[in-house]
Amino acid sequence: MTNYLSNELFQKVQKWAVSEEPISVPDPWYCPTRDIFIARLDSFLNQLKKEIGEDAYLLSAIVGEIGNNSFDHNLGSWKDAPGIFFAFEDKKKIVVLADRGQGILSTISHVKPDVTTHQKALEVAFTQIISGRSPEKRGNGLKFVLTVVREKKWTLTMYSGNALAEIISSADLTVGHSQVVVSGCLTVIEY
Repeated sequence: MTNYLSNELFQKVQKWAVSEEPISVPDPWYCPTRDIFIARLDSFLNQLKKEIGEDAYLLSAIVGEIGNNSFDHNLGSWKDAPGIFFAFEDKKKIVVLADRGQGILSTISHVKPDVTTHQKALEVAFTQIISGRSPEKRGNGLKFVLTVVREKKWTLTMYSGNALAEIISSADLTVGHSQVVVSGCLTVIEY
């Protein structure tokens, strides 16, 4: 699904995520620390409840999962700009998140050294119970995201490295090669 590709917000987050040097972004979109992200996420939830009702809690939960993963897995490993780009357009029903971290392959390969491609890393992240923070008993977060997106018939596209994973409506997860190369992660949710 490529509805979001011409979206101005997506183009801004993509430029930030893939540029050689981080470009400046408006303050409300840049969350350099987890506490700022959580405060913005709470505000997002309150605004969303008025517009989509109870589904706001699920959308907020999956956005929180993805955003928190950026902080959890990149602590001390940011390429240059710590934190995440988090923005949304309620009228267009789109949420974008991105980080300039190490990416999913780097995280997964610490625990599963046999995973050597960005495509396989995204597949493993969404389908296997695995934690990049081994030996912690974690690793269900992106499986939860996959389940919610499919049940709600939303769309999610996640870029990491030269790979992209897509969940379109209630269809299965597809993972493939991307022309957009992101060192960290870039996620688009359409709800």
